[in-house]
Parts: sequence; structure tokens; C-alpha cells
Amino acid sequence: MPNTDFKRRMDARLACWYKGADPHDDPKRQQRRKYIAGLVNKTSMFNYARRMDLPLPERFAEADGLEALDFTALPKRVVIKPNNAANNDGVLLLDGEREVFTGDHVPLAERAGYTRQRYAAGSFFKPGSKVIAEEFIQDFDPAFTVPRDFKVYVAGGRPWVIQVVNRQGPKADWSHRYYSQDWVAYDHFQRENKLAEVIPEPAHFEELLALSARIARDINCFMRLDFYITAQRVVFGEFTSYPNAGLQFTRIGSNVLCDLMDRYPDPF
Repeated sequence: MPNTDFKRRMDARLACWYKGADPHDDPKRQQRRKYIAGLVNKTSMFNYARRMDLPLPERFAEADGLEALDFTALPKRVVIKPNNAANNDGVLLLDGEREVFTGDHVPLAERAGYTRQRYAAGSFFKPGSKVIAEEFIQDFDPAFTVPRDFKVYVAGGRPWVIQVVNRQGPKADWSHRYYSQDWVAYDHFQRENKLAEVIPEPAHFEELLALSARIARDINCFMRLDFYITAQRVVFGEFTSYPNAGLQFTRIGSNVLCDLMDRYPDPF
């Protein structure tokens, strides 16, 4: 895909939010920018979510590295992930004796060694990373072994665009679809994954919008908020300030998101 305006804006955000370029003249606003930027760290996000009383997956442990994580104390169904990675890097979905993404057979007694092996083979585990063990969420539709992501783009204190990501099967088969806040489907908004078929409005959709709006009003900037939906409730997952690094958005996707950023500019 050619370079888009949204990609250029995400590059500028990366420079300002994470590399210290063009700090705000007002020290308080600059401090607010740094705080909001830091919410992508899952430890910082967890503290924010607890303060805001957001529904979260149950957290079983947060350890200073794999060696400090007591695998024997974890339930049979659990997610293990680093606190500062992105793009699903380092996320293991352990369901009994199976790692769901790969289909690998992992006896309970070998979980620690398997996880260390997987992390040693990857480049996503940065020095100083913590390791989180949390609830393995079940999608409201039990046909989905891997829970779908409901990713809500917010600006100006409101939700506007929802991306639904289906990660069933091999990564090459993952699919997604974008919808408006009124649940009208877009066609080719972004080409990171295959274009999924249109689905009906999901369970707890109004709760998803209400929770997104509550967070959006508090952070008061352009952001992507990632959620899961179970049979009982909406569950908050994480903040994404730099969605897909701005890559593979179509002209439609770029125009929609840039329009939001123009109409509701970040206050910091």
C-alpha cells in the first residue's frame, strides 16, 4: 500500500509520544501526553483500569520475568504474555495441554520450559519486561476458541469505528472487518488481514459503546481501545496508540481516521 496521510500521522505520533520530538509548550500538557502514551504498557494500563473500575480479565500473576512466574499455581486455562509487546507477540493461549495458536501439545508439567523456549526464539521480550498470566476469555460465541477482538477507535470523547478481528486458525487465515458506530460495515478499510464477512451487531454492543465513551471522555484523544465480549459482559483488553503503525490502511480507512483526528485534535 502507498504511504497514506494516516501513516504519516502515526509516524509523527511515534516521534512526539515516544521519542520526545516537539514537546508541548505547556509542561502539564506534555506530562499528560507522556502519561497517555504510557498506557500501552499493560502494567500501566492495569493500574489505570483499576482506578477507572473497568472490567478486566482476571489477573493471576505479574512476575519480573519468566523465572519468577510460578506456573504450578496457574489454572489449566490461562493466557501468558509480556507487559510491553504488541501485535500479539509473545501471547500464549494455554488451554489444558494445548497452546491454541500453534496447536502444540504442552503437558502441564512442561509449561514453564515450553514458554521459555518460545520466548527465547522470539525478539519481542525486551529487557525489563514483566510477564502477565491472566484469564483466557471465552468469546460470547463458543464457536470461537480464540476470542475475537473488538477494537474501538475513539476521538473527541466518543467511539466512531469498530474493527472486529477473528484470529481462528493459522495467521494467514485471520480476518477482520471494520464497522461504523452504527454498525454499518466498511469494505476495504485496511488490508492487514483478509476481509471477513459482515456479521450481525454483537452481543452487548451498547455496553461496548458506553464503556468506550467513558474511557474516551477521560483520555480525551484519538486512541484505539481493544475489548473482548463474553456471554455476560464486555471486557477491556488494552490501549493501542499507534494502530498497526499506520500501515496497510486504504484511502477510505486513512480518510476516515484522519478526519476524526482533524475534527477532534489531541489537546496535548
